[in-house]
Amino acid sequence: MSEQEMTQGNQGPAQAGLPDSKDLQEWAWQATHGQEWRLAAQRWALVREFYPDESASWIQASIAHRKLEEYDLAEALISEAVERFPQNSNTLRQYAELEIERGKFDRALELVEQAREKFSDDPDVIWSIANVHKKADQCSRAEQENLLGQEVFPENARLAVQYAEIAMQQKDWQTALERWQQVRERFPKHASGFARAAEAAEKLGNEPLSRQLKLAQEYGNAWLISLQEEGEGESVHNISPPQRRNWKTFVDLVWTKARLNLKSEANQNHLRYFWWILDPLLYMAVFYIVFGVLMERGGPGFIAYLLTGLVPFQWFAKTVQQTSGSIVGGKGLMHKVRISPLFFPLVGIVQNTGKQTLVFLMLGLFLVFYGLPPTVHWLAVVPVIAVQLLLMVVISCFLAMLVPFVRDISNLIPTGIQFLLFTSGIFYTVDRIPSEWHTLFFSNPMANILHQYRLVLVENQWPDWSGLGWVFLGCMIGLVIVLALYRRLEPIFPRVVIE
Repeated sequence: MSEQEMTQGNQGPAQAGLPDSKDLQEWAWQATHGQEWRLAAQRWALVREFYPDESASWIQASIAHRKLEEYDLAEALISEAVERFPQNSNTLRQYAELEIERGKFDRALELVEQAREKFSDDPDVIWSIANVHKKADQCSRAEQENLLGQEVFPENARLAVQYAEIAMQQKDWQTALERWQQVRERFPKHASGFARAAEAAEKLGNEPLSRQLKLAQEYGNAWLISLQEEGEGESVHNISPPQRRNWKTFVDLVWTKARLNLKSEANQNHLRYFWWILDPLLYMAVFYIVFGVLMERGGPGFIAYLLTGLVPFQWFAKTVQQTSGSIVGGKGLMHKVRISPLFFPLVGIVQNTGKQTLVFLMLGLFLVFYGLPPTVHWLAVVPVIAVQLLLMVVISCFLAMLVPFVRDISNLIPTGIQFLLFTSGIFYTVDRIPSEWHTLFFSNPMANILHQYRLVLVENQWPDWSGLGWVFLGCMIGLVIVLALYRRLEPIFPRVVIE
């Protein structure tokens, strides 16, 4: 409805063709919801002129003037509303809100007590009584009134939220966190159970919990429970986010879950994070003893050559093997919240990449002590690592997508990884391969990438940019295909993983 139509409305219903009450009030509500208080006051005045028997035209106009700090006008309107609409509890409650803003708490309490006498079965009245005490900084009394209200109205979300807000006002952050948890359990779709709890966690200095709560506001209480319980048990809340999240939120979610998984994994061992270094060192030691000592393969510089192939390959092998069954393993969470299946393999990739960072640092230190000091060429290891990471994303996500449909493939993946181990040039140099087979050998992307690592770290050369570029191009094409398949199959996964 336009302003011009409202101006015509001043001429009277007969002359202007006055719209019905519902349309007129909706027009006024738009200004109220937009918190355009001056405009709201004007529009509600027009509603009141044509429909004086509509309680909202008096109450909402009073609220608008109150927000504009025009307290006399607000009082005149709300007091008239109390007289006109004696069966409407909101008139007395809004009158009390006005007196609270004026600092007249005794008068506000008198008004809500009048409301309690007339509307004892109205939970909003109980809320208003507790609110007066809360605003007057009488938190103990506010809690008493609130708890009485929750006993009578246990399903009222507003009272549950108010109970937590009282603890927030007292700056009792731990109690507030516990009360917000109750809100989330009883009313899982109530946003304040997450947003305000995140504030309480932040005040306690618990940044990880605060971050989880902010993400859980997007993905639901069941997701938060799954993080805290690591997938054990079933949640009674089946929550689906109202809309698809943007990529920044999705990345933040993957990062948070991966970080929590790393912490949980480390806490399961006595040596904690040291295992992230010890495990690959033992792995590499086995191959060195077998191929370098017992079989007497290689020659000068063989150890450096071997390790610069084994370290990146182990990263690839562990990541692919771990993530291949990740979507099937995440079926519990997938049935609690609507989440892209892409989430599960990406978490595994990020998790393994985090551990691999320490291993690459150890490899760098070893090469320095071995007599291969860093040169400017070492800077090129960054794009090589980036291309390998991209390759792992494509292969891991593709296999994770395939396994739910063809479960037997999971039995072939270890064999495939072992085949790549012996065909990627880890234990032998490229010059041992006949020249006519070089094209076929380098068509294996892992063989190509391992060759680039050795050019940079061992031979102090720039990588073969052409060869690396072809791998990158292939990965980008594969990534587009994988993402398209995930988008197409996303609605099917929740059903397939339980079959």
